Amino acid sequence: MPKKDADVFGLKRAASGLWSARLSIPRDRWQDVGLAYGTKSGIRQEFLKSLQTHDRQEAIRRRGPALDALRSQVNEKLAAIGKPALEGDWKVQSVVEQAVADALSAKEEIEKASTVPVITRDANGQVMEELPATDQEHLKNVATGLAEDVAQGLPDAKGHLYLTTYMETLAGTATPLGPLLDRWELERDRSVSKASRAMDTAAFNHFAGYLAEHDSQRQGGSITDPMKHLRAKGLERLEPRVLGGFTEWLLDSAGLTAKTVGSRVSPLKMFWDWCIRKHIISGPNPWDGATRGLKQQAARQGNGKPKRREFSEDELLALLQTDPDAGKRWAWGQAIRDLMPLALLTGARENELCSLTVDKVVQLSGAELLGIAVLEEDAKTASSIRRVPLHPLVRPIIERRLAAARATGEPDAPLFPECKPGGPAEKRGYYFSKRFTEFRRDVLGAESDGLVTFHSFRKCFGTFMRRAAVAGVSECQLSVAQKLMGHKPQTITETTYMEAEMPWKVYEAAILGMVDKGMPEGVIEALT
Repeated sequence: MPKKDADVFGLKRAASGLWSARLSIPRDRWQDVGLAYGTKSGIRQEFLKSLQTHDRQEAIRRRGPALDALRSQVNEKLAAIGKPALEGDWKVQSVVEQAVADALSAKEEIEKASTVPVITRDANGQVMEELPATDQEHLKNVATGLAEDVAQGLPDAKGHLYLTTYMETLAGTATPLGPLLDRWELERDRSVSKASRAMDTAAFNHFAGYLAEHDSQRQGGSITDPMKHLRAKGLERLEPRVLGGFTEWLLDSAGLTAKTVGSRVSPLKMFWDWCIRKHIISGPNPWDGATRGLKQQAARQGNGKPKRREFSEDELLALLQTDPDAGKRWAWGQAIRDLMPLALLTGARENELCSLTVDKVVQLSGAELLGIAVLEEDAKTASSIRRVPLHPLVRPIIERRLAAARATGEPDAPLFPECKPGGPAEKRGYYFSKRFTEFRRDVLGAESDGLVTFHSFRKCFGTFMRRAAVAGVSECQLSVAQKLMGHKPQTITETTYMEAEMPWKVYEAAILGMVDKGMPEGVIEALT
């Protein structure tokens, strides 16, 4: 019969009854410790050390030295890779987190057990009616007894909180959101980009604000910490009627656009789907259909607004011919001066260029041109993973940056070290984007807001490719431009029956032909 391990703070008891010390790694250090130990998952959450005793009180006495020894071993590993040591005080889960984790584990075992009635008789052949009628009921009793044992080992207030939370979670009446969010976020960290995780955070921050406002009005009080309030809420006690008002609140009270509202609801739907898959709650998902009609609203909101476009020739000349360092106004002057031509002649995205490193500059055997590579960690989509030749006009920029980066001795040194990572997704283009916006407004005026951005260089690249194709440069046709820009092919024929990569010579001819036949002469002169 399956047994539930009884976990006490800083300790873990095996099914055999033998106790071990358990060092829990703080969440923000999981990746560091995983790196230090070379784990396949890339993280490490805890360490165990046998205390060689079956007695809980003796285990508690031996716990401190064992945890110190474990921490010392981990810190040696961290020091070997240049990472800071763990804090001196060992950290444990909160009472609520521990209770939820224990109850969900027990609940999983109970759901696996048989629901077939079992008739048990005594020595005289009489039915023992006081015993549980099924294996599930028996396991519920065992789980409850283990929870009571753990609660008794805690101070009165914590013991009561542990047992109450445990029983409500086991019964599926009020599972606190906090521990569930932590588990879900861990899985998301392993499977999605930092940008997606930033959207998750924004969604739940808005949801926390909405619930805090709703509950404050209903209870007649004031909630000062919305996220703490959300994490303490019971998942099963979130009424569909309350959830149904979230999109309306986002549109009216939060003032978000319909398109942004959809991005806020999507992570909530995914979280509820995860809870259903984990059998924490049953379906249907209350967020199904919550975004219906938002696309139409977004389309109506976009009507009449000017669309972002490529730079005009005059705008390009103004940007390329203005010295960003004039009057020492721009601390980012050199980066702005270098990245504008690179964007114009490669069609690469802002963050793709800001994230260039020594190992992303490529020189193919027999090739005429150097190239840059966009790898998976910087690619927006799978189609964005690509290599793009560098026109001779921008080769001096790359060679100068490459020499400075190699001088650091780091094999993956950044070509634009001034572009420090920033923002929720820790992108190297985050701060540069802000500085370029200031430069663009200074040169083109605030009236250019909403019309052109750094991304407009990429639009210029596509425009010049098309002009060159019309002028007779066959290598500048749409299918080649799509490859160079990292766009997904639009037809089944291209995706299924054609080569994934074209010869490098085709890409080189496209880049050279684009400048020769598609780019205005004035712009070429400004780049020379």
